[in-house]
Amino acid sequence: MTKLNNIPTLRFPEFTGEWEKKKLGEVSFKITDGTHDTPKPTNEGIPFLTAIHIKDGFVDYENCYYLPKSEHDLIYKRCNPEKGDLLIVNIGAGTAACALNTVEYEFSLKNVALVKPNKEIIYPNFLEQIQRKNSAKIFIQLTSGGAQPFLSLNEIGKIKIMLPTLPEQTKIANFLTAVDDKLTQLKKKKSLLEQYKKGVMQKLFSQELRFKDENGKDFAEWEEVNLGKCLDYEQPTNYLVSSTEYNDKFKTPVVTAGKTFILGYTNETAGIFDKNLPVIIFDDFTTATQFVNFPFKAKSSAMKILKPKAGNNIKFIYEALQMINYEIGGHGRHWISVFAEMNIFIPTLPEQTKIANFISAIDDKINHCVVQIEKMEVWKKGLLQQMFV
Repeated sequence: MTKLNNIPTLRFPEFTGEWEKKKLGEVSFKITDGTHDTPKPTNEGIPFLTAIHIKDGFVDYENCYYLPKSEHDLIYKRCNPEKGDLLIVNIGAGTAACALNTVEYEFSLKNVALVKPNKEIIYPNFLEQIQRKNSAKIFIQLTSGGAQPFLSLNEIGKIKIMLPTLPEQTKIANFLTAVDDKLTQLKKKKSLLEQYKKGVMQKLFSQELRFKDENGKDFAEWEEVNLGKCLDYEQPTNYLVSSTEYNDKFKTPVVTAGKTFILGYTNETAGIFDKNLPVIIFDDFTTATQFVNFPFKAKSSAMKILKPKAGNNIKFIYEALQMINYEIGGHGRHWISVFAEMNIFIPTLPEQTKIANFISAIDDKINHCVVQIEKMEVWKKGLLQQMFV
């Protein structure tokens, strides 16, 4: 009995048989790209999309540029995107990212390749899914030499893909598109919650929106005070020095300064800050702050741990800082003694607590969306690995 190798691990039960290997050029009517010149965008005219407008499975039509019709016509003669065509970034940091064109109107492209699939051989949505799956691998291959990544039209045509029959392609693509739609909904919900939080915070910290006390009466007026009178700070000790000391993803988070805050994880227990008290991390190098309410290990001596003095809510102070546009000035490290001279407006502790709890409730909803998105992305990644050859 002949062993079948070119079959996926996970498959709809009504389909059998091996998948067939094809080159992208063999299943496409046309592979071309837009201009590599730099036409001057205008405020109106024909839509003009560049590499920055093409993301993984998403085309940002709303924030496009525009060109005069005369310039558009010259580009469109060579590269005429139509609904169902695949757009692939072919130069720069986003190289190999791709998405399906979903609009019927004309637009021009720059630094983006265009693939017109033969719909009698390959279902456009299937092509998008399989190219999205392969995009990271292609990008790594292109950047292995250190030069700016560039994906030529010739290389695009030689990309190898495995194809089942059209009915199976259609069923796979429609299933994965439904997963993408759910992800899009979750991301939109997260975005709306973030916009809502931003709007509410503007009203809360401008005092346009005020809470009442337990008796329904107004709280006292807010006072302007030095940040240093609201917070104490602590210098982390026994902090990590070498990046080789952390690599275990499911142990204590390692928090650093000068980069992203959460850098990695470590098994180390000595020197962990876990006094069951939420704190603000202050970064001497950037004056950035982050609210932390979990045990962590510090990596850099440039970090300071800010704790509330009596009568102050640390979450309130952190959110208040996010609403302030401030510049300390100078270069290099901004010591906490300088930062502490900032003035902020604060209400009484009961009102601080009400505001902090209200914002925390919104944060919880945003974080719930984040967790759902991450879980679904992991689930889809597993599906892609099993449903394609």
